[in-house]
Amino acid sequence: MPGYASSCLLRHNILNVDAGASIPEERLFEYTNGHYLVNDEQQRRKRYVKFDVHELCNAVSSVTKDGSAVCKIDKMEGGFSKALLMTTATGHQVVAKLPNSTAGRARYSTASEAAVLQYVRYHTTVPVPRVLAWNDDPSNPVGAEYILMEKASGVQLHTVYDELKAYQRLQLIESLTKLEHELASVPFPAYGSLYLRHSVSDISESVALDSTADPAAAYCIGPQCGPLWTNGSSHQDLEADLNAGPWSDLSQFALALARRSLARTKLPFPEYVIPTIHGTRQDHEAVLSSAVKVLPTIATHPLLQQRCKASLWHHDLHLGNIFVSEQNHAEITCIIDWQSASVSPLFCQPRWPVFLTPPDGYQEGLSVIPALPEDFEDLDKDDKWLAQFNRDEAVSAKAYEATTHMHNREAYNARFRLDDSLRGLFADIGDTWEDGIATLQVRLVKVFNSWTKMGFTQPCPIQFTPADIESISHRNDQHILFQEVQAMARKYLGTDANGWLGSSQEFAVKCKRNPELLKLAIGYFEKHLSADEVKALWPFPPRVEPQV
Repeated sequence: MPGYASSCLLRHNILNVDAGASIPEERLFEYTNGHYLVNDEQQRRKRYVKFDVHELCNAVSSVTKDGSAVCKIDKMEGGFSKALLMTTATGHQVVAKLPNSTAGRARYSTASEAAVLQYVRYHTTVPVPRVLAWNDDPSNPVGAEYILMEKASGVQLHTVYDELKAYQRLQLIESLTKLEHELASVPFPAYGSLYLRHSVSDISESVALDSTADPAAAYCIGPQCGPLWTNGSSHQDLEADLNAGPWSDLSQFALALARRSLARTKLPFPEYVIPTIHGTRQDHEAVLSSAVKVLPTIATHPLLQQRCKASLWHHDLHLGNIFVSEQNHAEITCIIDWQSASVSPLFCQPRWPVFLTPPDGYQEGLSVIPALPEDFEDLDKDDKWLAQFNRDEAVSAKAYEATTHMHNREAYNARFRLDDSLRGLFADIGDTWEDGIATLQVRLVKVFNSWTKMGFTQPCPIQFTPADIESISHRNDQHILFQEVQAMARKYLGTDANGWLGSSQEFAVKCKRNPELLKLAIGYFEKHLSADEVKALWPFPPRVEPQV
């Protein structure tokens, strides 16, 4: 959709700002929102986006009421996109979002996000920014894909969340589950990504929404556009091997996930991979081939069929993506960042909002009430604080679980009442190249062992000998240790799987702390792993001097 097509002569005297400080124009293109403990330069280079600043300003001026010039650009950005708050001389504010190379399939991710925002805004009561213009063709005058949208109303939840009283948190959580129910109630005809029909005219296959969901016949379901549905590398032939949809039934969807993982075996191993744990290329091909044999039958299971309606879901509900009223901090005024929101089987969609993720040891179930440990009074001051913190986190998670049961029963049943051996296959099969094969192997063994109990009368198409099962169990034990080492590094360095840290100062501090933490990990795991094994599993190799 060409929201802006030609240049104009409007002059923009622009102040570029990043974190409150004036910056040169080149800094708008660079990734300046943090550093990475691994491959820092490469990670930041992937997030570099070059564009014509004045043409972007012209595009913004063209969608404001008075057409005034842009005088200030406040730079914000995340891992997948730049967000620029553009302010005009008369005070109008527009957010420009420009995806980087990690965002997903070129053009499709922009077209889909624009469609999702417009569909959700005009066909539900879920509050989202109004799209003012968008263009998915990087040859446009701006020189990059972009979406122009209203600035979200209200304040970001992370600025006020700690101030909320218990009843306000409950109100907020309840509102959120009601909005999720409304999204999940929209009847979509297939799995894939949502698009405006005119934007996917070159797609060979798409499925139109029916008149109840789309009276104006404006939308359709087309190919998945998220990052996992691109090759993620310079291997341009890989996308040709990916069937990114749309898919009309669960069996097609499941097989596409397996074949996506098979296609990714053409890529080089991720740097952190240890083949004895992660699996060799041949291991991946063998396990995925077994999954392909069993998935078409598993997909027919009645419990999956009852919970596989095509549903839209927001996958990244953290405190920065939710805005609330300045007057009532329990009232949600806007939800942002719908990039790569997909239409998938309902049982694949529900997940804990990031800020409601339960603490370790959380017990699911409406009859379980979070409580302090029995020996609470015997704990020292620090342990009491931690116990109270974990109890409060569990209470918030339980509130989400309970209000989902109350207001979004279908999603609750799909998330909490479905055998994990069924749902888990779909979670583990799509990206074994990144995550390893151990968990998928264990799930396939469970399927083999419970085949008859699941109600299938035909012979199970996969077989495991006792020796196979013992070998798989051993690999899974190794994989669990691998995950524990990785989790320890992420937790105590305060980072994610990529090693992202939010400032140069924090980056320098954590680079110095990293080797000290590695020494502690060697001692912690000494009963199970040698020092060399812990070093091999450690996700962030210590560097001598941080490069900032």
